[in-house]
Amino acid sequence: MKKLIFILPVFLTFGLVFPAFAAKNNEVGVQNTSLSTGQQVQQQVKTSVSPTGNQVQNQNQIKTKNEGADSQLQIENQEQENLEESSESGSQNRNQNAVQNMSEVAAQVQQLLQIRTTRGIGEQVRQVAQAQNQAQTQIQEQINKLDSKGKLARIITGTDYGAVKNLKQQLGQNQLRIRQLEQLQNQLTNQGDITAVQEAVQALIRENTSIQDRIMIEEQAKSLFGWFFKLFIR
Repeated sequence: MKKLIFILPVFLTFGLVFPAFAAKNNEVGVQNTSLSTGQQVQQQVKTSVSPTGNQVQNQNQIKTKNEGADSQLQIENQEQENLEESSESGSQNRNQNAVQNMSEVAAQVQQLLQIRTTRGIGEQVRQVAQAQNQAQTQIQEQINKLDSKGKLARIITGTDYGAVKNLKQQLGQNQLRIRQLEQLQNQLTNQGDITAVQEAVQALIRENTSIQDRIMIEEQAKSLFGWFFKLFIR
């Protein structure tokens, strides 16, 4: 009986303490679980926000490609500007050469009109010189037409195809007069007249070269509707 009285308080004490201890442990476990879950969520958020190594590499590659494309575009634009400047400079030089050659022909024609040889041969040379003198006026008029056409009009309708056609005709006439002068030169006896004819022939050859260059430039010029306007030139 005494043993029973001694054991009963022990069991009562254990019964009261164990549930409280278990509840305490459960509360701590819940807190630890919540804390662990919060850390995992925070870690996931950080992981999802932070870019991976591949993403950073791809972004760097895209940035590098864009920078390379911009640099290439700048280089191409600079090359195009240099090409246009070079083309304009070359065109100006050719125009200056053409004017100079025409001036030389005009001067040589005046020399032919004053040759000393009389009678048949001398008269034939003067006739060729007179024809060339008139041709120089026609050539200058056609070149003036080409020079006077504005840049915008050239882009839309192309060059003055009528002027180009007339220049081709004058080019052919120049070739004919060159052959005539070469034949007459062989029949002259005065050395001064021979020299004058030779110089006139060389000047005409240089002028023809300038005319051919100008015709080529005009025909190769690009335009929107030049092909259409060219149909009306026969």
